[in-house]
Amino acid sequence: MPSATSRRQERSYLKYGRFSSDGAEFICRRPDTPRPGVNYLSNGRYCLILSNQGTGYSFFDDPGARRVTRWNPDNYQKLEAPGRAVYFRDRLTGKSWRNGAPGGERAASFECRHGPGYTRLQNRREGVLSAITFFVPEGETLEVWLVELENLTRRRRELSLFPFAELSPGQWTPDLTVRNLYHLVNEARFDRTRGMILARKLPWGGEEHPYVVFMGSAAKASGFDTDYESFIGAGRSYAKPLALERGGCAGSLCRGGNLVGALEYRLSLKPGQKKELAVVLGAAPAGENPAALSRAGKDCARRLKRYGSAAGARNALRETRRRWRNAIFPGRVSVSTPDRALDLMANSWMKLQITMNNHWGRSASFYHEGWGEYGYRNTAQDAWSMTPLDPDYARDRLLRLCAHQRSSGQPLPGWSVCSGPSTGKPPSDFPIWLPMLLNAYVKETGDSAVLRKSVRYFDGGAGGVYDHARRGVRFLQDVAKSPRGIPLMGNQDWNDAFDRTGSRGRGESVWLGMGLCVALKELEELATRSGDAATARDCGKRYEKMKSILNRHAWDGSWYLYAFNDFGRPVGSRKNREGRIHLNAQTWAVLAGLPDEERLGKILAVIDKELDGPCGPLLFRPPYRRYDDTIGRITAFAPGAKENASMFCHAAAFKIHADLRLGRGNEAYATLKKILPASPGRDIETYKAEPYVFPEYVNGPGHPSPGEGAFTWLTGSVDWVFMALTEGILGVRPEYDGLRIRPCLPAAWREAGMRRVFRGAVYDIRVHNRAASSGGGVSIFVDGEKVPSGLIRPHGDGKTHKVEVSVNS
Repeated sequence: MPSATSRRQERSYLKYGRFSSDGAEFICRRPDTPRPGVNYLSNGRYCLILSNQGTGYSFFDDPGARRVTRWNPDNYQKLEAPGRAVYFRDRLTGKSWRNGAPGGERAASFECRHGPGYTRLQNRREGVLSAITFFVPEGETLEVWLVELENLTRRRRELSLFPFAELSPGQWTPDLTVRNLYHLVNEARFDRTRGMILARKLPWGGEEHPYVVFMGSAAKASGFDTDYESFIGAGRSYAKPLALERGGCAGSLCRGGNLVGALEYRLSLKPGQKKELAVVLGAAPAGENPAALSRAGKDCARRLKRYGSAAGARNALRETRRRWRNAIFPGRVSVSTPDRALDLMANSWMKLQITMNNHWGRSASFYHEGWGEYGYRNTAQDAWSMTPLDPDYARDRLLRLCAHQRSSGQPLPGWSVCSGPSTGKPPSDFPIWLPMLLNAYVKETGDSAVLRKSVRYFDGGAGGVYDHARRGVRFLQDVAKSPRGIPLMGNQDWNDAFDRTGSRGRGESVWLGMGLCVALKELEELATRSGDAATARDCGKRYEKMKSILNRHAWDGSWYLYAFNDFGRPVGSRKNREGRIHLNAQTWAVLAGLPDEERLGKILAVIDKELDGPCGPLLFRPPYRRYDDTIGRITAFAPGAKENASMFCHAAAFKIHADLRLGRGNEAYATLKKILPASPGRDIETYKAEPYVFPEYVNGPGHPSPGEGAFTWLTGSVDWVFMALTEGILGVRPEYDGLRIRPCLPAAWREAGMRRVFRGAVYDIRVHNRAASSGGGVSIFVDGEKVPSGLIRPHGDGKTHKVEVSVNS
């Protein structure tokens, strides 16, 4: 019998929404979810971040420099926040309302369907069923709203529709910090011939904004507004715009005020009649002279003609959904396990979240600032998880990373599409990630030629991709190290919040030493593959030396230290009152192969008994409660929040990989179940975050709100979880010469499966678990023939091959 707690949790989960039967959609049943339920609608150039409440914002190319609509990071807490909406007014009764029921309003019926590439908001008000489907067509810098209406009454309806968005062409930073001045360069026009609004900013601080925002429809507009106070009204809210009370738009033209886009359309609906209307909102390039603006208007009109009719919008929506379905369902990788919640996420939302990570790095979030920069480390990890899903995309990212590296081997911090490379000092861990991505790409594709492909270094000269990886590792070994050989912490390592631990140039990162060991092993494989025997031998020697250094200086008796600060004091030691035991130092010790059998037993006991919690393993324990300038901002965060002893999902995913490295399938799966957002036993009213995408972290026990998720969508956690599931638990791992299958299933799973596209063929894999525990030997049959080596050589014939795998005791 389910417990009272589990029944309450299930009621909490279903109270707000559910997955569709195939997992492709998450269906929100009400707008007042504990936190907004967000979807990313993106084609890689244009992005609309939209919640179930209609709030959010859009941009193209760079969220910091090329905004389309307004947004502040603190708006996620406000139901009355800028977004896009369609207002309705019954011209016979004077009653007005809006679609989507934002602002806490309750509709007679409400439904939000988030799916791959689209979001559909639907409700029933005043006898009218309205639905708006938002999507971003492929290859365009625009979004489309397909509005559907149905008259549910027995009387004729005379309605006015008002599509609305608060516009903000230009840069995010001045719009937030000096909006009182920045809006003085706003300008809007209304093109009566084409029925569309054109809005732009004139130069600011000598910098041009070479694009316009446009909004319109193929339907004939009966009115418009571009000034905020004219449409919304002074001292009014988004819930009750002045224009609806007045009876229509006033035709305001904004010059030096707050921009909006509001259009008015009039239509009649007979009893039971349905009608559609399409609205297009987007951006187009333009210069600063009238002729350039005129040319931009022609470009906008062309796209308005294609997408602004109901038929054109529906065709584009059909194509957008088809493209995303093909990419996600089944895509190149799909799984089948006894865990339905895991399947729902792995076969849809994990892949979608990985794709959005690759599109936008960490720079465009519902919760974060949106500076618009791709970070080097994040890009490498995101592209790593993209290799099985889209190898061509991963290759492009690999080459971009190489181009953002100095000839010394030190990477740049990152780059922006608009402002170009960031040339400051990067976090110290950046060099370790390129070998991991490169090795994964070559194993996935067999493309060894990429190792020799020449890419220019940022500061001059050129070298093969393999040389870029080798120089990065050597920089970390030979330049950025302490006198005793441990890598320097610098301004931070993977954990950005240790930003004062090495600020004086002497602090050491033990964790980074472990990361270097992993990178050396990756580079050793690459060197062997490329025929560079000298480098392969050198990597082996350096690995053994670093392993010895860390085991000599970083072992604290029962676990490994995390770091030493600038004054030589240990971080993550039994000598510390706060931050004594760090998860990453233990899991990466396993990944690096550091501990002997005795030490391994001790650190596993620490992981399983000291760091584990109800939501998953904590980043460390106990939390910092006093600020320490010799460590950094991690000690200033609230206890249990973010990096200060939360359940940090990224670190929990590292732990799953370490378990799988040791054959601990049961332990790996137990952790995965705890952190999986879709677990049906999760109490959503405590968790608050969306149950379909991973958050960055979950508040730890030291926090006033333990168990609450925070900062969803753009997190590398999903990269590592997806790879742990596919390559670790299910054990389908590419190697240079083929596909090796060695599952590490939890003992309770009797069967599992995967459909896997690999080098020009499809493999339909079924795993039969006959072992009494996780792990065990395997026997493999492909199309009925046994594979004695356990390595499936690529078929490359475009056919589907049946693979039967038995896991034996």
